[in-house]
Amino acid sequence: MPTTPNTLRLSLDRATACLKRVSPIAMRTPMRFRERFSIPITLRWSLTLWTAGLVLFLGLGLTVFTNVITSIRIPRVLTVDLVPTQLPLSGQITPDHSSQDPAADSNGHPAIVEQFQELAIREVRLITIVEIIIFSIIGAIGAFWISRQALQPLRHLNHLVSEIEPGTLNQRLSLSRREDEIKQLADAFDDMLERLERAFGQQGRFVADAAHELRTPLANMRTNLEVIQADPNATRSDYKNLSKTFNRSLARLEGLVEDLLLLAKGEQAINKEPVSLEDLLNKVIQETEPLSQKHQVEVKLGTTGNHIIAVDGPLLSIAFRNLIVNGIQYNRAGGQVTGTVRVEEETAIIEVIDTGIGIQKHDLPHIFERFYRVDKSQSQYLGGTGLGLSITAHIVELHGGSIEAESEPEAGSCFTIRLPYQEYTSNS
Repeated sequence: MPTTPNTLRLSLDRATACLKRVSPIAMRTPMRFRERFSIPITLRWSLTLWTAGLVLFLGLGLTVFTNVITSIRIPRVLTVDLVPTQLPLSGQITPDHSSQDPAADSNGHPAIVEQFQELAIREVRLITIVEIIIFSIIGAIGAFWISRQALQPLRHLNHLVSEIEPGTLNQRLSLSRREDEIKQLADAFDDMLERLERAFGQQGRFVADAAHELRTPLANMRTNLEVIQADPNATRSDYKNLSKTFNRSLARLEGLVEDLLLLAKGEQAINKEPVSLEDLLNKVIQETEPLSQKHQVEVKLGTTGNHIIAVDGPLLSIAFRNLIVNGIQYNRAGGQVTGTVRVEEETAIIEVIDTGIGIQKHDLPHIFERFYRVDKSQSQYLGGTGLGLSITAHIVELHGGSIEAESEPEAGSCFTIRLPYQEYTSNS
């Protein structure tokens, strides 16, 4: 069948279409192979391979250098330094009959052999010294280059870290292209930056909230004072009312300062002593009895036992008191607040359960935040600072424990404290 231009064009089009179908597969196959069988080279393996390569290079170089120099130097030394009179014209070694050494005359060629050995040993020593000097210099240069290459990512990391300032804590190193120890260090540093950014943010909000809470009662006191000073008809009774208002404001300021000092208390300030959890909880219940009677709420200890644990009693009693007081104040007449203690495995579990108004689901994740109030109007009316639950959580954390809350609106709340528990004996 004769070949026509149309036939050639059709064959070419088919070949082109076939190549287009095959090319993506051919391109994807090596890429998939590399992705599947590629092994990330860590910094440790990189240094190991570079060092092994340097040692191998030095060893090969030393071997080649020794063989080449020895093959050149030793024959030349033997030819030049050996006494020509001791070598016959035939090229064979004959004894020197002029030698005065009887042993050399009687045994053949020992004197010439010893001279050969001395010259060879001397030349080998010289070659060895030269080799040590040369390859020590080469090895030092190689080690310096390897260390420089290995430390280059650290220098880059140091440059990135040095650019981070208090105002740029949101900056991240993000060494996503590496998969080695440098990447792990950068990731750890990014995690630390995230924690620092969060801590600085919380500190800033805390300072702003604390300033606002301190300023509010002071502003009220100033306003009341200015009003009564501006009134020329102010009576003794007005001043008495003003003193009562000042008294309440000062009490609130005092409570706020005490709460702030509690939040500033660190773990080193914890003074642990053996305490019965039931006795501690019962003592707090007795102390809050006047408040419970005022709100017509029953507070009781719903458990018996004597679980002794090493804690800071005064601090932990503050945590218990905050939970019980909240359960009383945010309750209804005829309600109940119950405290229980039990031990499961190596954990002491203290629960404070109330039948109060409960907490809305959207408020529940934030109740342990500082200055957060579920019901701002009622909290202000009850004289709360918004720090009670924050202080409770802080005290529990200082003891190595945890606290969580469950609540159902209009049904009540349950606060659960978990503390590390180890059975206490008189020998502990």
